[in-house]
Amino acid sequence: MNFRYDLALFDLDGTLTNSAPGIINGLKEGFRCIGWPIPDQKTLLRFIGPPLLNMLGVLYPEMTGEQASALVAGYRRYYVERGSYENEVYPGIFELLDDLRRGGVKLAVVTSKPVTQAKNILSYFKLAERFDYISAEDDSEGGRGKEFLIRPALEHFGIPASRAVMIGDTKYDAAGARKSGANFVGVMYGFGTRVEMERENGKYFVDTVDELRKFLIDKNKTK
Repeated sequence: MNFRYDLALFDLDGTLTNSAPGIINGLKEGFRCIGWPIPDQKTLLRFIGPPLLNMLGVLYPEMTGEQASALVAGYRRYYVERGSYENEVYPGIFELLDDLRRGGVKLAVVTSKPVTQAKNILSYFKLAERFDYISAEDDSEGGRGKEFLIRPALEHFGIPASRAVMIGDTKYDAAGARKSGANFVGVMYGFGTRVEMERENGKYFVDTVDELRKFLIDKNKTK
C-alpha cells in the first residue's frame, strides 16, 4: 500500500466519533442551569468542535462571565457523568487507523476538547491505544486556534508540515492546517460545511470513512 502522508492528525468530534448526542444534551443542561431558553438544533450543532467558552462569546455576546461559567459547569457535570458516553466511533475508523499504523504512518489526535475529557473518551472507546500523541486544550473550556495544537504534534514527531495532514470536519480544522502549513482533508460526514472549509483554503473532501481511507492510502485517488 502507498501512503500519501507520514503523519495523520485526526480531529475528534465529527471525525473519529459522532459525539453530537452527548454534547447537545450537555448544552441543554447548561442552558437550563442558567435559566436561558434552549437554542434550536442548528445553533446547538455549532458548538460541536470549537471550545465552549469561545462559542458562547460568539453566539451570546450578551451573556455575562458569571452566566457563562455557570453554563459551562452545568455542561461539564452532565458531560462527565453521561454525555461523553453518548457517543460512538464512526464505522470503519478502527480499521483505517490500524491500516495506517501498519504502514508506518504516525497518528495523533488534535482536538479543541479539554485534555481530560479527550483522554477519557479516547480510552473508553479504545482509540487511545491507536494513537502516538494527543494534542488537546487545557481543562478551562477556553481555547486558541487549532494551529496551536497542530504545531506541537509536528514538533513531537519532527515531521515537516508538508508531510502531515489535518483531518477534520470544520472550518477550525481547515484554518489550523492552513496557518500551520499542514495539508488538510475535510470529512463531510461530520458537523461542518464544505463552504466554510473552502473559505479556509480546504481543497480535498471525502463523504465517508471509506473514501478517507482511499484518499490517505491510494495516492491515485482524490476527490
